[in-house]
Amino acid sequence: MHRYGYKLAALGLAAAIVGVIALSVASFNQVFVARVPITVIAERVGLVMDPGARVKMAGVTVGSVESITPTDDATAQLSLSIDPEALESIPSNVDVAITSNTAFGAKFVSLSSPEQPSSARLAAGATIDASRVTVELNTVFEKLTAVLRTVDPGKLDSTLGALSTALQGRGERLGVALEQADSSLLEFNTAREALDHVLTDLPAVTQTYRDAVLDLMDTLDSLTTTGTTVLDEQQNLDLLLLNVIGVARTGEDVLGENADGIDTVLSLLRPTTALLEEYSPVIPCMFHGLQESKKIGDGAYNGQPGIKMSIGLIAGTEPYRYPDDLPKVAATGGPQCMGLPLRDPNINAPYLVTDTGVNPFAPERQPNGGQPMNTVPDLMSYLFGTEIR
Repeated sequence: MHRYGYKLAALGLAAAIVGVIALSVASFNQVFVARVPITVIAERVGLVMDPGARVKMAGVTVGSVESITPTDDATAQLSLSIDPEALESIPSNVDVAITSNTAFGAKFVSLSSPEQPSSARLAAGATIDASRVTVELNTVFEKLTAVLRTVDPGKLDSTLGALSTALQGRGERLGVALEQADSSLLEFNTAREALDHVLTDLPAVTQTYRDAVLDLMDTLDSLTTTGTTVLDEQQNLDLLLLNVIGVARTGEDVLGENADGIDTVLSLLRPTTALLEEYSPVIPCMFHGLQESKKIGDGAYNGQPGIKMSIGLIAGTEPYRYPDDLPKVAATGGPQCMGLPLRDPNINAPYLVTDTGVNPFAPERQPNGGQPMNTVPDLMSYLFGTEIR
């Protein structure tokens, strides 16, 4: 009885040890941890990517690779299992890369936030495209071997020899050229912002040209018609140009012979043109006044025999006296419209007093010196002044 008890105890101990080991393995493989499935599509995964590889975000492990399955379109499908708590901090537009720490190291899936992360979080069952896959050393060797198989060793030796000869003794010049190229690239980088603005505005400019293409085509058609007309009238055009040349030569001869006279005329006209320029504001007043006078005069001249006039008599002034009335050229005052273009017919036009030696309205030129008279003058004195008698 004791023998069977020991056997059962030993069997129970062995079963307990196996259970502990199984639980440890399951715990190590995170069998009891809830995971969220995510699918990654990559153009390739390389030779050192195996199931169980880590999935990292900012250097922290957030999951693992469950399986790797090739697809019909020559890509690889990676099934990932992600920690649900970590999934809450992963944006939906996360960048995915398959990378490794060294050229020979095992690969892992690296998650990184983009420059503008989305506010939405990565959802369970989402499918993401891997942006890049680290190149493995065997891939480099494979491509290099393919290149070496294609290249002829003799031609490669000749090319390298010619290149060595061309560069021999020119290292300093090559260095200067590289420095200049570096400076040019730096200037280009400085002007890149302006170039970006130009490229940004380019679509709007091309759209403008696109909208105007029909008008441009119409213009080109019109130019074609014009060109055809010019071609048809080629002889007449040649004759016209010859005549223009003849006129130009004749004008050159005339101007050449009369150059001194023309210079004299222009010099003499300078004071006159200067005076006209000074009094140019009066010219519009005069023409507008004439136009208004025509409107008023049409009623006096048209549609009837004779002329309608309003006539009055004014007092005469003293006749010319020497030397008091000698003329003077000293009038000043500048341009004045004197009420033009519209004048009130019931008001006498003002008289501009200037220093010309003559002022018919001066008091001393009025009858009786401008003073009230005690007697009424006779008609001759009233009309022609007292000196005429």
